[in-house]
Amino acid sequence: MSVSQQQLQQRQLQEQDVVGIEDRKAQAPISDSPYVNFLGAGIQVLDNGEPVYQMSFRDQHVGNPLIKTFHGGILASFAEIVAAHHVKSDLQLSEEPDCTSMTFDYLRPAFAGTLRAEPITVRVGKRFIVITVDVFTEKTLVSRGRFIYTAVR
Repeated sequence: MSVSQQQLQQRQLQEQDVVGIEDRKAQAPISDSPYVNFLGAGIQVLDNGEPVYQMSFRDQHVGNPLIKTFHGGILASFAEIVAAHHVKSDLQLSEEPDCTSMTFDYLRPAFAGTLRAEPITVRVGKRFIVITVDVFTEKTLVSRGRFIYTAVR
């Protein structure tokens, strides 16, 4: 079984614990960036040390006002912020590396509610770092992004 498959199984086992976590602990902002503050993106750390990235719906996030869904740009921005934070903290870097490529797939509408993002480090090479981020509403996967960063040496 590959590392990615093992991580996916761990995610599925922890889903019950993660959904509704906003009621358990206070959420801290991912960074002090004005854009991150505008988005309202936050991070919580579970008792086991795992980070949980979340963002609650705001009126400024609306993509389709008739059905109250997140705008696609908001979803992609949230995922990229999560990927950058994950790279920086996972590799214990002093600064965020540059994102050189981003591929983002919208799988279904992201209706108003709380988004949860789960990053996975796919590969850390000499020149590039590859991260995937799955974005969920409740238990539903709504989008997936792949981010390639230049390795900082």
